[in-house]
Amino acid sequence: MGVASYFEFVTTLFGWILYQGIWAVLVDTGIVFIPLIAMVLGHVLDSHKGGDDEGSAAIQSLKKIEADFIAMLGVLIFAAIPMLDVELTDMEYHKPALRCTDSPETIPGTATGTTFDATLATMADQTGSIPLWWAMLHWVSKAVTAGSVAAIPCSYDVASVEYRLAEANLEDPVLNQELEQFKNDCWRPAYSRLSRTTMASLTPAEKQDATWLGSTYLLGSGLYDRYHSTVPNPQFAFDATRDAGYEAYQVEGGFPDCRAWWSDGAVGLRRRVLDNIPADLRNEMIYNADNLIQETSTVTLSASEREDVFLRKYLAVKRASEAVGSDMPLAVTYGDGAGQVRQGRFADWRNSENPVLQRAGSVLNTGASLILGEPVRDAGAAGVALIGSALKAPAAMGEGYAMRNGISLFQSLALMMMIIALPFLLIFGRYGLRALITLSVIYFGFHFLTFIWAVAFWVDNNLIHLLTSAGGLSVFASGTSVTQSLILLYVSRFLYIVFPILYLTAVGWVGYAAGAGVSSVLQSHGVQSGAIGATGGQVVGQMVTKVATKGKA
Repeated sequence: MGVASYFEFVTTLFGWILYQGIWAVLVDTGIVFIPLIAMVLGHVLDSHKGGDDEGSAAIQSLKKIEADFIAMLGVLIFAAIPMLDVELTDMEYHKPALRCTDSPETIPGTATGTTFDATLATMADQTGSIPLWWAMLHWVSKAVTAGSVAAIPCSYDVASVEYRLAEANLEDPVLNQELEQFKNDCWRPAYSRLSRTTMASLTPAEKQDATWLGSTYLLGSGLYDRYHSTVPNPQFAFDATRDAGYEAYQVEGGFPDCRAWWSDGAVGLRRRVLDNIPADLRNEMIYNADNLIQETSTVTLSASEREDVFLRKYLAVKRASEAVGSDMPLAVTYGDGAGQVRQGRFADWRNSENPVLQRAGSVLNTGASLILGEPVRDAGAAGVALIGSALKAPAAMGEGYAMRNGISLFQSLALMMMIIALPFLLIFGRYGLRALITLSVIYFGFHFLTFIWAVAFWVDNNLIHLLTSAGGLSVFASGTSVTQSLILLYVSRFLYIVFPILYLTAVGWVGYAAGAGVSSVLQSHGVQSGAIGATGGQVVGQMVTKVATKGKA
């Protein structure tokens, strides 16, 4: 039995274990026979309501009972009574290669290599049971879904890059403080001098490059040679020539110039920051043969250039508040607007520079005061605060990442709840073919959500790649537009939430229509059979009357 995720190992086995237990309870209490009894009594009552004039009422009733009983018995045997065992040893996860860095693999339920193994170990000796119909439908659903997913081209997971970089905190507080010190002692005065002197003569690329700590232009133009650390740095030895006048601090360390402080191959900030970032993330994005920076870029980069691209993006995404207790990003090209929404400035309409928010806040606040009075005068401001929180696209990176990676849990849980409820749904549906067809379409629809979210994954990543292709670096470009962030945030919400809801709504309608169509065909057949039976009864009645008349004669 195949599953579509690690979590589905747990929910599928647990669901069919509960199905077996619930069905046993319903059999022991006799509840499973209620629809059969209700069907027989219903037809008998209908025949009595027809009166005795028809002559063939009893025959028609018997035929209807026979036809309905055969149909209900078929549903009961094939779709309700559990017959096949569901065991963990028979379950496999055929993991697709949606990411171009992955390879398809088959993972057994007894050894997933994840934290689910602990839970699965407690269920390994338990066995569930599944009816024949649902076993066949499960197999068909997984086969169709797997084939459809295999047809989707792989894509690089660029949608989660910013969140993963933001989560890769520098654990060394000394290094964090040193980054802040470098910004104050080196980048800030160098950039300020550049702004006062030659900024107007720079190309757009040079202006863009000068906005981060490891700027190639600042390093190469000599500006970083003019400044040095204002505090002793224990990473650098005291140099009597370079550090003349600071002899009192020679025990604590040297005072390197900004060029050496940043780019020294052994103890420079550049190398130490790279070495303190988790190795798996660093290798995946910089050093692997299929590293993410090169694979998503349209320009060819050396290893050193990839390191600079990675560092620039990392410092742009990383909040200084997470590192050194400051509200200023370590790389200002993340966007002033992004900084505002990240700091929540859009949530306060009174201080906002956005005229739309100011207008909306004023209207909502005034309306609340007029309608509800002084106690709720600030209700408008609260409403705009909600709007402001929705606009915090950079701060919603975690929300987007959690949505992409956790939304599939809904599918597993929905399937589990449907499996648990199946005995009751079939009984309430009176073992009818209409109910069975409707439930079957919905069951298939839940399984096919795997394909829907695989499509969402591909569209999401490729849309991000298209919208962030500035300079050929795609998502690793240092600057991030607030508008682009908002577009990507809401498109992701549509792809992963709204689109599946629309799809499930359509599936539910199709299932209902299919069930109604089957029911209509059966009712039509029943009417025709009843008409034929009535005609036959009239003929038999006439023959019996003639025979009786001749006998009297």
